[in-house]
Amino acid sequence: MKNLTLLGILVLAIACQPATKQETAEESAPAYEAPSHHSASLAKVFDAHGGYEQWSTFKSLSYLKGEESTVTNLQNRKIRLESPKQTIGFDGSEVWVTPDTVDVGRARFYHNLFFYFYAMPFVVGDPGAYYEDVEPKELDGKTYNGIKVSYNAGIGDAPDDNYIIWYDQETGKMEWLMYTVTYRSGEPTDQFKLIKYGDWSEFNGIVLPTSIQWFQYDGETVGEARGEATIFQNITLSTEAPDESLFVMPEGAQIAPLNSGGN
Repeated sequence: MKNLTLLGILVLAIACQPATKQETAEESAPAYEAPSHHSASLAKVFDAHGGYEQWSTFKSLSYLKGEESTVTNLQNRKIRLESPKQTIGFDGSEVWVTPDTVDVGRARFYHNLFFYFYAMPFVVGDPGAYYEDVEPKELDGKTYNGIKVSYNAGIGDAPDDNYIIWYDQETGKMEWLMYTVTYRSGEPTDQFKLIKYGDWSEFNGIVLPTSIQWFQYDGETVGEARGEATIFQNITLSTEAPDESLFVMPEGAQIAPLNSGGN
């Protein structure tokens, strides 16, 4: 009887012990909160592509486009593009290019151009963006819901650029992108270019494109495809940050000044 009493006291004492550090850390971890500036319709699109919360956990994105490789630090948007003809980088302060025979103006315009197209729709979730639901639109025989994206002054190299994401009314998946180009002129425009997003694959829970196709567009009607589709290969999305040395400007590289050339 005495042994049973001691056993009962021991069990009670163990049950009353405080939670372990691991349990306490899990319980005290803050719940994810979506950025407050995201609209409900944009959140629906994000969810169809894996969710902004999941996207936010990644630190590195790399892919191959033709002979050009790109690696981006998703947390600070440093980037490096390398091809047989040139290497372009952004070190967090300056866009640089090597060799010194390269058109530095175009390098500034180009350095994150395809990253923005590739990382749609998540890239428009950045701070400083505004969202407006627009009237549904028929494109190539199908009607889509749309979200217009605009930016605060001082956001990026071309804050007057606008995007319109057209997404499937049922699934929420993005299928078309309209965008304006203001880098060269510096002036707002209502002439939109048009990209079709049709080939998607999942990478670590995130749905990203494997190809995009430009189309002729007159403001109302979708025309013929413009050239060949742009293909993305060797796609890697990682929670590990890329090596910072990739983005350091090498000796002899040129700094690409803002608005010295463009599209």
